[in-house]
Amino acid sequence: MTGGTMRNKRRKRSEAAVKLNITSMVDMFTLMVVFLLKNYSAEGQLVTPAKNLTLPTSSVERMAREALSIKVSNTSIMVENDVVIDLKSYQQVLVQKDFLITPLFDVLKKHSDAARKEAEMFKTEFSGKISIQGDTTIPYSVLTRVMYTCGQAGYPVMNLVVYRKG
Repeated sequence: MTGGTMRNKRRKRSEAAVKLNITSMVDMFTLMVVFLLKNYSAEGQLVTPAKNLTLPTSSVERMAREALSIKVSNTSIMVENDVVIDLKSYQQVLVQKDFLITPLFDVLKKHSDAARKEAEMFKTEFSGKISIQGDTTIPYSVLTRVMYTCGQAGYPVMNLVVYRKG
């Protein structure tokens, strides 16, 4: 009879010792969700044209990718819907001899530094991509100055946003 009670004691002791710790599983699933959200790519309209812009048309075949957005109109230059160059500054850009647009450079440099830190944190590579939306009537000199400033601020991969011909 003592053998039977010993077995029951062992069985009770082993059942009480087993506990499930789900903290590490929750951490793992959280990391997976963050990773998947970071790398998720959705098709569709990634670029919303500004209201006061008329984009040129082209027979381009590449789809738009997510990137920092610059909108250049006849009166202003915006980065991510924040006005960087207003009408008064825009008039100065038209007549300046230097190719670098200093206020635009400062804003773009802040964005590029933040994106590089984020890329370092997530162990990814900084792409240096930027999308430029330019009105069909802006002067060529303004467009080249904007592109030069983008390159100097750390954005060498520039895409001009256009409408695709039907």
